[in-house]
Amino acid sequence: MKKLLKILGVLLAIIVIALVVLEFSLDRVLHQGFNSFAPKALGVDATLADAKLSLIRGKASLEGLHIGNPPGFNTSGLLDLGKVSVKLDNASLLTDTIVIHEILVDGLVVTYEKGLRDSNLGALIESLTPAEAPDQDKEEAKKEKSADKSEKKVVIEKLSITDSKMNVSMTGLSAVTGGGSVPLPLPPITLTDLGKEKEGVTVVEAIQRILTEIAGAAGTAIAGSAKLLGDGLGALGEGATDAGKAVIGGAVDAGKAVGGAAVDTGKAVGGAAVDTGKAVVGGAVDAGKAVGGAAVGVGKAIGGTLQKMNPLKSNDE
Repeated sequence: MKKLLKILGVLLAIIVIALVVLEFSLDRVLHQGFNSFAPKALGVDATLADAKLSLIRGKASLEGLHIGNPPGFNTSGLLDLGKVSVKLDNASLLTDTIVIHEILVDGLVVTYEKGLRDSNLGALIESLTPAEAPDQDKEEAKKEKSADKSEKKVVIEKLSITDSKMNVSMTGLSAVTGGGSVPLPLPPITLTDLGKEKEGVTVVEAIQRILTEIAGAAGTAIAGSAKLLGDGLGALGEGATDAGKAVIGGAVDAGKAVGGAAVDTGKAVGGAAVDTGKAVVGGAVDAGKAVGGAAVGVGKAIGGTLQKMNPLKSNDE
């Protein structure tokens, strides 16, 4: 009996040590797993700076999460998440559907780049949407899906995104903005019961739904700040006006210098330079106003497009 108790004690000690080792190694497993899986799943660069996972407490945290742009876009990336806190159901990790009680995202930065045809956010969402297959292919896909039951699904009971902002970059206006972007605040985002309606969704489907929700918030922010975008670009027009005045001053001084050597020629050069300078000023002012007005229209159009990309909003209303 004593021998049996000793054996059980040794086994228990081994199990405890194994659990402790596993607990401390989970951080590295989560970190490396994300950096390996995410780029393949999303089709874009995706990196994670740090990760912590505790099965005992049912908590995880991610820091420095970066998601890059789809091909064809020039900004540094699409999404940067400062800190992500996760509370999950430990027991569900052993099942086909992982239940996540809550995800808190603090400090989301969206770099929204609008090209001539599409935006980086829209392109990523579209790339995650399965292409419509012919009927025969659909039947084969159903058979493959029913045969493969190993793919994990998730249910997210609550997702909250706070303290977020967006940098709006319009490729078509890069010549005016100097390649810069216009910062805008993003409203808080809350999403509940994601995946509950069909006993879980895949990780990629969950990401797509979250990106769609972000697109809706971005559309609201841009549509509501269209006037702000216009004013910002109008200020750039005023800067061009000041530059035009500088051209006048320089041209007049140059005309006077030439006039010192040959009065008649100097007057001609000075007069032409002044007329040219005035034309620059007038054109700059008109361009500044035109750009500002165009930006308001573009902002409203982009905002409306992004809001239409969010089916969750329309379903609720």
